[in-house]
This record gives sequence, structure tokens and C-alpha cells, in this order.
Amino acid sequence: MGYDGDGEHNLPTMPAAEGPAAIKIKIKKPKNENSTHPVKTWIPHRQKYLDALLQLEGRGAWWVSGCARCGAEDPVWRCEDCFGGRLLCFNCVRIRHEDEPLHILQEWTENFLHPRTTRDLGLRFQVGHPGGKYCPFAHLSPPKNGFVVLHHNGIHVLDIDFCGCPDSPAEPYQLLNVGWYPATWKEPASAATISLLRRFHQLNLQARLPAYDFYHALVLQTNGSGLRKPPDRLPQFMHMVREYRHLQLCKRAGRGHDLSGIAGTAPGELAVPCRACPHPGINLPDDWDTAPPEVAWIYRLILSEDANFKMKGRERSSRENDPTLGPGWAYMVAHDKYLEHLAKYVDQDEISHCVSFAALWSANNKRAKGLRASGVGSVSCSRHEMFRARGTGDLQKGEKYSNMDFLFFSSLIGVFLLTIVASYDIACQWSRNFWTRAKAMPTEMQLPDWIEILFKVPKFHLPPHVKSCHGPYSFNYTKGVGRTDGEGVERNWSWLNSAARFISVMGPGSREDTIDDLCGFSNWRKTVDLGNSLLHRLVLAIPQAMMHSRAFHAFTEGLREEHGEELQEWERTIRAWEKDPLNAASNPFEYAELTAESMADVMKRISEEDHLRVSQNGAAAMQVKPAAFLLAGMEIEQMQSEIALEAKRRNRTTIQATDLQRRRTLLLGKISALQDIQDTYMPGLSAFLAKQPAPSTVDHSRPETIKIFLPSSLPADVREGICLPGLVKNEEDLRQAQATEALRDLRSGLRTRTFAHRFKRKHLEGQGMYTKSRSLLEAIEERIRARQGMLDLRGSGEWESTYRELQKEDVRGMNERLMNEQEKEDNRKARALAGLKDDGTQDTDEFGEPVDLTVLFNLETGEGHRVLSWIWYAETGNDEVGADGKLHADIRVEWAKARARADRWREEVVLLEEEMRRTLVFCGWKARWWQERANVEREVAPAVAEGMRAYALEQADREDRWESKWKAQWAAVRERAKVALGGDVGNVEEEVMLPLEVELEEDGREELEFDDFEEAY
Repeated sequence: MGYDGDGEHNLPTMPAAEGPAAIKIKIKKPKNENSTHPVKTWIPHRQKYLDALLQLEGRGAWWVSGCARCGAEDPVWRCEDCFGGRLLCFNCVRIRHEDEPLHILQEWTENFLHPRTTRDLGLRFQVGHPGGKYCPFAHLSPPKNGFVVLHHNGIHVLDIDFCGCPDSPAEPYQLLNVGWYPATWKEPASAATISLLRRFHQLNLQARLPAYDFYHALVLQTNGSGLRKPPDRLPQFMHMVREYRHLQLCKRAGRGHDLSGIAGTAPGELAVPCRACPHPGINLPDDWDTAPPEVAWIYRLILSEDANFKMKGRERSSRENDPTLGPGWAYMVAHDKYLEHLAKYVDQDEISHCVSFAALWSANNKRAKGLRASGVGSVSCSRHEMFRARGTGDLQKGEKYSNMDFLFFSSLIGVFLLTIVASYDIACQWSRNFWTRAKAMPTEMQLPDWIEILFKVPKFHLPPHVKSCHGPYSFNYTKGVGRTDGEGVERNWSWLNSAARFISVMGPGSREDTIDDLCGFSNWRKTVDLGNSLLHRLVLAIPQAMMHSRAFHAFTEGLREEHGEELQEWERTIRAWEKDPLNAASNPFEYAELTAESMADVMKRISEEDHLRVSQNGAAAMQVKPAAFLLAGMEIEQMQSEIALEAKRRNRTTIQATDLQRRRTLLLGKISALQDIQDTYMPGLSAFLAKQPAPSTVDHSRPETIKIFLPSSLPADVREGICLPGLVKNEEDLRQAQATEALRDLRSGLRTRTFAHRFKRKHLEGQGMYTKSRSLLEAIEERIRARQGMLDLRGSGEWESTYRELQKEDVRGMNERLMNEQEKEDNRKARALAGLKDDGTQDTDEFGEPVDLTVLFNLETGEGHRVLSWIWYAETGNDEVGADGKLHADIRVEWAKARARADRWREEVVLLEEEMRRTLVFCGWKARWWQERANVEREVAPAVAEGMRAYALEQADREDRWESKWKAQWAAVRERAKVALGGDVGNVEEEVMLPLEVELEEDGREELEFDDFEEAY
């Protein structure tokens, strides 16, 4: 839908696609002649503008010419709503407004303009007859108070006459014929113009303007000074608005074209369906239910369910006084059946929430006193975020199984698909005993036996769950869901919550009718924007699918030659897990637990030894805590390394310099504290140092250079004599644990660098070049320091086969290698062409460290015959065996994740192409549906029949235009998707690598005016 002015756009500005098959995106800006002019902070010629505004308060410049119509002298009447604002004489203004009852008039008297109305002219207005013709049998509206009409420019009191001819329609029909909506059926004395109701509908849906505020804006227009109080019609306005909402829902759903009329409306029939979702018999092929497994997954329905505790409902009115106009006809469930089901589970507890979200849920659910509804639950389609018909309902107290089950099953009435994916933030609990609870549902909600339901947790909500939930309930590892995140219903809440304030004070019926209308508008807005939204997603998905597929292919080829059997075993394990993730013995996507002794484990063991020593030697032993002392020393060493690295940073900012000084001060304090207690643990240290040559002056301004004396820094022959018994062994154990954890951190950092950067390419075509980050440098330093400590304490031995000396060429990711000489030469030539000086010296990074550029192995040529760094084979306590050459377990996990990423992105392209096809087919079906209704013959007046036919043909035409427009808009990208999907996973056709430019409208809603929403679907 289109709106005047600058609105909020559905589609953000999209970044350029990364990697191969980049698709250029050009945003089509709406035409706005003023959009290129900068906004000034001052108003040019503002004094002249102000003078012009003041002139309008008088008679203007033309009054001396006489009446603008007849030329009579001294005209004193002016109309605010007629063009030009010229003055007229009494006779002319009266004649001109015989058919304009809702204009605001002014009279020049006492040297200023006084407000007047058409009633002041003595005019009466005839309804029920064409303009200018009066009924000989006219009967008057209430003569004392007049007839009240609400219009854009205020609240009017008029004198009107109804037609009294023998065959005349009832008074409400006469009002409707002139575009006035009556406030009541019996003896109407008030009305609102339909154009006013339409405008409020726009503002209420788009700007969330409450009816109360809108009405009082009309009062302000009519009586800004408070001197001419208009009649109070707020209750009548509320009543008219509610009826208008309901009738618009019925009209858009074609109920006026059905022989059974509004009374024959079926449950959910007034809802706007998601045309991109599967609908058997409408947008699916005839043989969809017999498709093989490798194809059948594209016909899944993916739903999201959630509760929203912002949408509270206060205890106002009653259902007897405020019933729902269309119970269960749109999005809100029929209340009677809903309560009948809930009554069976009055004592049921709320669903317990997992981990981190429990506190948030508890906070949202507080202060339920005085509420009819503590919130709402709802079901929507996950991929397109459209509310499901009959899938929304009030929550009486908290989030119970009985509520959420009923809403879920209600949203599936009439669905006959083979598989449904159900996303819920507590699916891990909700899925338990699900089918047992399903048997208790009403008969019309029972699911066919063949339907399979897969339970998943939305991506954002999954991390706080316990570890055992992460694999089985993850969208990332589920086949056939593409890049669905399951969070669609959460984004719908942000839409509804903006209206929560005024909805909360409504009666039960008004509340449900308003929520129905808001959900309908949300669905309609997303329907109109399907052209952009699906195109946007496919534009981004194609290069991502190619990039991840090719990266996975190259990753696999790099391992296949020496580890082919392991790869086959990994593939078998993943396939078995995918078939039944809940019952699988292990999750192939989880890292193995660190079984080697970590620093925390060593600390625990040393503490237990301390406890035993205290129990044996009494209280005196409590002062000796060697583990804490050693840990403090090792922490100081780590801080010294980090500060020394930071001190090398070039072009340090003021903030960074301040932080460096703060850290140095903190480090100096820690060193001083350590030295104060060092004699307790190393009683012979002072005597040993006294015999050494005099050290150079200690530089307290650079505490990172101060030497820390731990057992490993002392000569082996005097070490035991200087330290307390067991201290050397304790440090040896801690150093080994430190080396183990540092190696694990180093691998983790390299994995992050390799995969999280999405294989960015810089400097060389087809290759990505990387330098070491600060975190990697720190991990390397810690690894080197720990190994050196072990070497000093243990000397050479078999342990060195696992904890090898770390060389700079060893620090590379699984998909990285050092540049060869030819590539270095190419890099030098590239620098020369770019005008960069090449003096033969080695480049350094911002910390002054030499840069040994590594590259991702060349994806274009499929290079994979390179040897992994030993850090990926090293045995550090995980379940791999490094000695026999088997791959590190972390590589298996990363390979499995890379496989899943490639599969999900490829599925996303397939799903989006299928959704585009379904959308176009749905448009064609809907056009034929409206064409059929254009020929429905109901027993109505000829004028009504003509309106019915015109409306149906208008809707059919819009569906045809949508189909043509979207088909052309998507054509190029759909063709690109087919080419990408048709190529081999690792060797996609080069045609797909060519740039493709597509055009997106900046705001899809601007293609359709809001009036189309009023008259559409």
C-alpha cells in the first residue's frame, strides 16, 4: 500500500553480496520532487510567509472587486473548504452550498471573520433523492437538535430531510447512499462520513492512533477555543468504527458475493492467507503428495508459536454487552469453544520456561490482577511471518499447554500436508506428550494420522537452553528448512505491541475485533511486499549458497586423499543423526568435552591436597596455599604479555593510551602483592638472588618488563631447595593444563577466523589473505610461555610429541596455508601497480609483528592437496588419537557444520524459488476466484449488483497485475537460481559468476494506495 509522505520502509538497504555470484542491487527511489533539496535550518522569506498567513485572517486582496460570483458589493461570506477563499454575498454562498452541507463557512462582521455553518444559512439538505431534487413526502430529522455528522473538518450539526416516498429505502440506507454511515439503525440522528471512517482506519492501523484521540482531534477542529462545544458523539463514533472494521473484513473476503451472505461465513474465512505457503488444491502440483523424499520437503509448512504478555486485556465490560462481531471468523479463535476446552484444565500449571528466559517470562507475567487476559498466544507462518487464521487467542493466566495446544491445532484446521515444522521457544518441553494431548482436542482439530510434526526452537532462543537441546531442536542442523530462523512470530509482536495501550482498555468483543483487524492489515502489508521481500532474500541467498557449497567442497577435497575413510564415517554418522536426532547416541555438531585436566581441574586437585595437609598438620598449614600463589604468578605473566603487545601498537588513540596506563598501574600492584608473599612459598629465593650479579634498575613505569620468579624460572639444581615441597610439581601440572587450554583456544580462534569471516577475499583474485588478530597473538604467546615452562620443569621427553614447539607457519586455519613464492611475487607486483613502495622489507602489523600472509586455499581451482598444521592433529585430551594420524575431533565438528551451512543455504534457494512459484500460481487462482464471483447472481437491486460486479472485477484485475509484475520482477533472479542449483556443488557454472543487477522498490507498499486495502482482497 502507498502512503503520502516518507514512511518506514520494510526493506533495509542491503549490503553488497559477498563472494562469487555477486548480485548488484539497485534501490528504486519513489519519485519526490523535493527529495534532492537539502532541508534548511531556516525559512527563506519567513516574514513574507507570515504576512501572507496573517492576510488570510482578513478578507484578502480581492474583496474590493465584489462578490466572486455576482459582483455584488461588500461580500462578507467565505468558505474554508472551497477553492480560493474568495468572498461571496449571502445569496451566492447559499446557492453554492446547497449540495455542500459539510463545508466550514466564515462571515466578516465586527472587523474579523466569525465561524459559521451551512445551518446558519437556513439550508436543509435532502437525502434519498439525487442532488437538487426535493421529495414531496419528505419527513424531517429531529428539528430541535439537528442531525450530527462527523467529517474530516469537524463535527457538524445540520438540518436534513429523509425521503418519504412509498418505495423509499429505510433511513439508514438513505444515509449510506450519500456516503454517511449511520450511528444506529433505528431513527438515526448521527452519522460519520465513510471517508472519515476510512481515514481513521488508515491512521489507526498504520500510526496506531486510538479512536479516542482521533475523535477529540475532531472536537478540537470544531471548538478550538472551547466556546462552541459540539454535541458528544464519542460512543457513537466508537460504535461506527467497530462496525466499519467488521464490514470491511467481510467485503474483502467476498462475503458480499456469496449466496449465503455474511451469515454463512466459515471459521477463519476472513483471514488473509499467506500465498507463499503451501495450499493443496491451490498452489501445489497435483502429485505433490507422492513426490520422492528428495523433493517432498519443499511442501512442508513451517509454523511459529509464541506467547506475548504485552497484549494484556483489562477487566472491562462483558461479553453480553460487548460481543465479538465475527467469532472465530478471522485470526482470533471462537471464544466459546476456546473456553469450553480450557475449562477442562483450570488447575493446569503454566509451562515452565528454560534457563535464561525464565526470568524474562516471569517479569512479563507479573501484575495479573484485574486482567481478563494476561496476554495472547499466536501462531504464524515462520518464513513469511503472517498470522494464521484461527491461530490467536487470549491467555487467561500465564502460558499453559491447554492454551497453546488449542491455538496450534486450531490454526491447522483444514491443513492436509505430510510434514509440519513447529517452532516454539520451549519446544523441547512442549513436544513431550504432545500426541497424548492432541487426542483431547475437539474433533474438528484432530490431525490426520499421516502428518509428521518436527519440533524446533527458534535460533535466538536456543543458546540459553541446556546443551542437550542444541542439536535436536536446531534449525541450523535440520534438513529441509533452509535458513528459517523460527523467530517470525516475535517480529509480529513488535507490530501488535505498538497498539497494546489502547487495546488493553477495550471490552472483550472490541478487543478481539480490533486484533483481527490489525492482524489482517499486517498480513495484507506483507502480501503487497512479497515482490520485494522474496526477491531480496533470493538475491542474498544465491551467492551465499554458492560460497558455502564451494567452501565445503574444497574443505572436503582437502581431507579426502589421506582421510577418505574418516569422511565416509562422518557422513554415515551425520545421516543417521539427521534421521532421528532425539534418539541419536551423539550429536556430530557438538565439540567433545575436554577430558584432559584443565587449569580449573588442577586447581581443584591442589585444593584437595591442601585440605588433606591441613587435616594432617593442623591450623599452621592453612597459611600455605601454593596453587593460589602459582596461579597469581601465571596471571601476572599473562598480563605482562598482553601489555607488552599493546605497548607495540602504532597510532594509539587517547582512549587506548589511557587504558594502557590503567592496566600498567593494576599490573604493578599485582606484582607488588606477589612479591610481598613470595618468601612464604619460595623461602630460599632472597638468598639465591643475593648471590646473583646486581640486576639493572627496575623500570616501574613499564611493569611488563619486571621479572617474575616462579619455580620454572630457576635453575633445575637449586629449584627444590628454594621452593616449598610440592610447589615445583604443582607448577608443572598447571603449565601442562595451561598449554592444553592455550592450544584449544588457538584452534578455536583460527576456526573463527576461517569460517566467521565468510571467506573474504582481499588483495589477490580468488584468495583471501589474513594477518594474526590480537586475540590470536595472545593465544600464541600463552601457548609458547606454557610450553617453555614445561620444558624448564620437565626437560625433553615424549610429551614434546604432543606439545610441539609452535612455529609461525603452524598458526593457520584448516582452510589456510602460507603464501608460496609465486603468490608473494604476484603480491609484490600488485603493490607496485597500486603505487605502494616495496623496499623488500617484511610488512608488519599494527603491533609491529612481522606479517606472514596466509591465504584461503584457492577455491576456484579446488586446491586441497595440502598438509594441515600439526595443531589440528595434536592429542590434548579429546577423543582423537593424534599418534595414528587421525583428524582432530574439532575438524569433524567443523566439517559437519560446514556441510550443514552449505545444505541450508542451498535449501534456502530452492525454497525461495518454490515460494515464488507458489505465489504466482496463487495470484492466478485468486483472479479466477474473483472472476467467478463477478458473475454471482444474488437477488439484489441492480445498482448493488453492479457494485458487486465492479468490486470483483477490480480485485481480479489486481491479482492479474500482481502476477505479471512479480513474474517480470523475479525472472532474472529465478533464472540465476536455476543455473546455480543445476551446477555441481563444487564446480558451479561460470555463468553464475557474472554480476546480475536487480531493481528493488524502496518501499513496496508505495505501489498500492491505502485505498486499495480498503477495497481489496
